[in-house]
Amino acid sequence: MKYILAFVLILSSLSSMAQVKKYVNSLFFLPNIPTEKYAGSNYRFKIDIKSQPEDTLSKVTIYALQVGKGDYDFLEYNHPTSLPQDTLWNTYTIHGKLSEQTRKIWFYVNQVGNGKFFIDNLTLQISDKGTWRTIDIPDGDFEKVDPANPLKKFEKSLKIPAGTRLSIEQVSNPTPSKALLVTASGGKLHWITQYGSNPPKGNYCSIKGTPVYYETYGEGEPLLLLHGNGQSIGAFSRQIPELAKKYKVICVDTRAQGKSIDSSSAPLSYNLFADDMKTLLDSLNLRKVHVVGWSDGGNTALTMAIKYPAYVDKIAVMGANLNPTSAAVLESMLKQTSKDLARLKKQDDSKSRQSSRLLTLLLTEPNIPAQDLNNIQARTLVMAGENDVIKEQHTKLIAANIKGSKLIIFKGQTHNLPKENPALFNEAVLQFLAGQ
Repeated sequence: MKYILAFVLILSSLSSMAQVKKYVNSLFFLPNIPTEKYAGSNYRFKIDIKSQPEDTLSKVTIYALQVGKGDYDFLEYNHPTSLPQDTLWNTYTIHGKLSEQTRKIWFYVNQVGNGKFFIDNLTLQISDKGTWRTIDIPDGDFEKVDPANPLKKFEKSLKIPAGTRLSIEQVSNPTPSKALLVTASGGKLHWITQYGSNPPKGNYCSIKGTPVYYETYGEGEPLLLLHGNGQSIGAFSRQIPELAKKYKVICVDTRAQGKSIDSSSAPLSYNLFADDMKTLLDSLNLRKVHVVGWSDGGNTALTMAIKYPAYVDKIAVMGANLNPTSAAVLESMLKQTSKDLARLKKQDDSKSRQSSRLLTLLLTEPNIPAQDLNNIQARTLVMAGENDVIKEQHTKLIAANIKGSKLIIFKGQTHNLPKENPALFNEAVLQFLAGQ
C-alpha cells in the first residue's frame, strides 16, 4: 500500500555490491518544522559540525525530507550529504524548494560509527520575496537545553545505542557557545547483504518483454516472497535470512518495481503479476511452492491461489485486500492516494509516470469476489495489524471465506509489521509453514 511505497521511494539506497560494511551503532535526530504557509518557497538549512570519526566509515550524514498532511505522505527528498572528517568547525547547507503540498519538513542528522561529533546551530531559512527569513528551530543552538535530555524537543532514535553518550559542551565556534557532542564507542563493523542488489544471487526471467529480477537464497522447500506496492526485494531484508535457514527463498522484484523495469505504459494488475509469477515458476520448473505476500504481494498471492492452484502449496498474506473501497481500506488512505495520483499526473517525467501506474493500481484493484476465495485449496494464513490500513473486518472477511484458514490480528501493530517487528512476523510465518 501507499505507506510502503513512500518508505521505499525515500529510504532505498542500494549498492551495486553484494555486501557492504556497516557499523551496528547509529543515532539520528531531527527537528519537525511546520512549513505549510511557506509552500512554494526556497529554503536552506544550515548546520555547524565538527566531525572527528575514528575511521573512514564513521560519519555524520544530513538530509531533508518534505512531508504532506500525514507522516507517511513523503513528497521530496534531498539526498544525503556525508560530512568529511575535520577537526575544525564547518557550516554545511542543504538547499531546496518547498512543494506546494508540503506541510512540514524534517531535517535529519544521522551519526554512525565511532568517534566524536560536535553539532550546533541548526538553522532554517525561507526565501521571502528575495530576503532570507530565519524560522525558529527550538533548541537548535543547544544553549538552553537540559544536559540530561539534550534532544528533548527533537524527534530521535527510539533507543540510544550502547556506547553512545550525548552531552552539552562549551566550544568555540568561533566564539564561546554550547554545542551537542555525540561520543560513540564500541560500535562494531559487520557485513550487510544488499538484498535486492546482490549479483551473485540474482537473475532475470524475461516475461512478456519485461526482464523480471529475482534472487534465490537457502535450500529446502521453495518459498516465493512477494513485496508490496512500490517496494522491492530489499523490503524483506529482515525476513530473507530467517526464512532461508529452512526454505529455498525466491525473492522477486514485481514488474515495474525494483530492478524489474517495465518500459510500457499498460495498466498494471494483480492478474498480470500472478501470470508473471506462474511464468517465473515454470522457468524454474517449480510447482507447489509456498507463497508469502505482504500488502500488494498478498493480493498477488491470493490471485495465484485462485488462478493457479497447482502452483501453490501454503500461502501467508499480510495486509491483503479484495477491493480498493472504504469497506476494505481506511478512507484517509484512499483520499491521500487519490491526491498523490493527481499530483503525479501533472508531472511529465518517466519516474512520475511509473509511480502513477502503481498508485492507479492501488485505487482500481484488486477486484476479487469474496466467494472466489472459497476455491482456494492451499492452506492459508491471513494476517494484519490491529492498526493496519486494511480494516480489521475486511481481513476477517478474507479469512472467513478461505476454508480452514488461520487468522492473526497482531495487537498494537501496523501494516508495516514485517519492518517494524520482524521477529513477531517471522515467527508467525515460520510456525504456520511448519504446520504449527
